[in-house]
Amino acid sequence: MARLRQQGISICDSKPGDNALRVVILNLMPQKQQAEEEYYSMMDGAELDIQVVLAKMSGLTYKTTPQTYMDEFYTDIAQIMADGDFYHGMIVTGAPLEHLEYTEVKYWQQLREVYHWSFSHVRSTLNICWGAFAALKMFFGIDKVWTEHKLFGVYPHVRVRRDAPLVEGIGLEVMVPISRHITLRREELEAQPELVLLIDQELTGPELAMAWGGRHVFANGHMEYAAGRLRYEYERDLGRGLPIGVPCNYFTDDDPSKEPVVSWQGTGRRFYHNWIRDYVNNSDIKTLPADIDFKD
Repeated sequence: MARLRQQGISICDSKPGDNALRVVILNLMPQKQQAEEEYYSMMDGAELDIQVVLAKMSGLTYKTTPQTYMDEFYTDIAQIMADGDFYHGMIVTGAPLEHLEYTEVKYWQQLREVYHWSFSHVRSTLNICWGAFAALKMFFGIDKVWTEHKLFGVYPHVRVRRDAPLVEGIGLEVMVPISRHITLRREELEAQPELVLLIDQELTGPELAMAWGGRHVFANGHMEYAAGRLRYEYERDLGRGLPIGVPCNYFTDDDPSKEPVVSWQGTGRRFYHNWIRDYVNNSDIKTLPADIDFKD
């Protein structure tokens, strides 16, 4: 947490004030600390007091993040649910699990319980990348579709709605980092009356949608990514001997020896601030029945 304070990030990570918004980050990413900094950076500047509660799936051991760090700074999501407290917001991050069938994920049933709990205990939940794919599968039965090649780079997207506060102040063209082998069938989203598609991309598929007036938001890309994240993933995959191309629209002149062109972070911060101010902080968003009919 000291790293974040040194960067001038003012998110509260201790006892909040009376008006603080409580946001759970259910962090499924392998590099936990890197993901934390990315989300904290996006939320910083929202001009509201936010208490972040870092959560982990129960019963797991960790290799890429020291277990001592996890034990000190993270709370089991099962304990959070058992406490029965209300949270203004929750982020369910991506995870490197796209190669598995959903039912093969060791914590699939536990995640299902988290989503049931969210309807009665969280005002607005933001699902990112694999977290969004998983939620869309559970809620609507929408399955992932494998792509021929990895979708890797920063892709221009189109804002298709302008009447939702979630995309207020976001331009018609939206640059979003993508790093995955899966996409969604647009017609399956459009067939769901509860889903509202907000940002779309012809090649990579639907990027941003929401349901139930913002109770759940689905962001299939990574507007939170730090400037060097795609470089790290590119060099990691090269080092592993995996077939990986240069991320598109990322390096200056598409040259890996040059610096990245960071074209998405302004939009990313505006998106996260919109989510916090107009959804996490919106008392008009009411809880839904905990027994909503899941489709998975």
